[in-house]
Amino acid sequence: MTPVDLRSDTVTRPSPGMRAAIAAAEVGDDVLGDDPTVIRLQERMAGMLGQEAALYVPSGSMANQVAIRSVTEPGDEIICAEATHSYNFEAGGPAALSGVSIRPIPGFRGVFTAAEVEALVRPNNVHYPRSRMVIIENTNNRGGGSIWPVEQVAEIHAVARRHSLHVHMDGARLMNACVATGRQPTDYTQHVDSVSMCFSKGLGAPIGSIVGGPRPFVTRCHRFRKIGRAHV
Repeated sequence: MTPVDLRSDTVTRPSPGMRAAIAAAEVGDDVLGDDPTVIRLQERMAGMLGQEAALYVPSGSMANQVAIRSVTEPGDEIICAEATHSYNFEAGGPAALSGVSIRPIPGFRGVFTAAEVEALVRPNNVHYPRSRMVIIENTNNRGGGSIWPVEQVAEIHAVARRHSLHVHMDGARLMNACVATGRQPTDYTQHVDSVSMCFSKGLGAPIGSIVGGPRPFVTRCHRFRKIGRAHV
């Protein structure tokens, strides 16, 4: 019997059909913005996620980090769960790439409440970092695949609006949440300002993620994706 590898859902491999599609894909130059397959993918994912625009990136970590860099400035602060991926497993990216600090919420299996967010928003005072962003990871990896209730996401979004906070959903496994709950991706994403999703988790793609949001935000993400590539 062949053992089942449960170390991570990233160990899923492309199916024969996916390999054939990759080999037959129409290609262009992404730097020049004329790769037709990437353009179609970005447009399709923007529609699926209910966003104005979307950008293809090599990894989920890059998707989250360009999102953070696009809406923060050095000295800002991000509110998220202690179990959040971008806090624990992205090599200190928020500090190294954006110069921001993290204010973690204990939460329960990576899920927290609007009241917990509101309690951590910094006063508008020159002595404090500026609270700028809230990150929601759905599903939460370190929380054992915990799924966020849509209503809870909506409540956090309402608090965020009152305090001018950007809500980003790390939706690397968003489709898992949708399959488990019967919800559509837009049921969740209507309550966030930006979202990322991973193609190599469960779907079996060898590489790639998407980050979506308003067009000016995605344009900035594109710039920081370019900077990231230039420094690899």
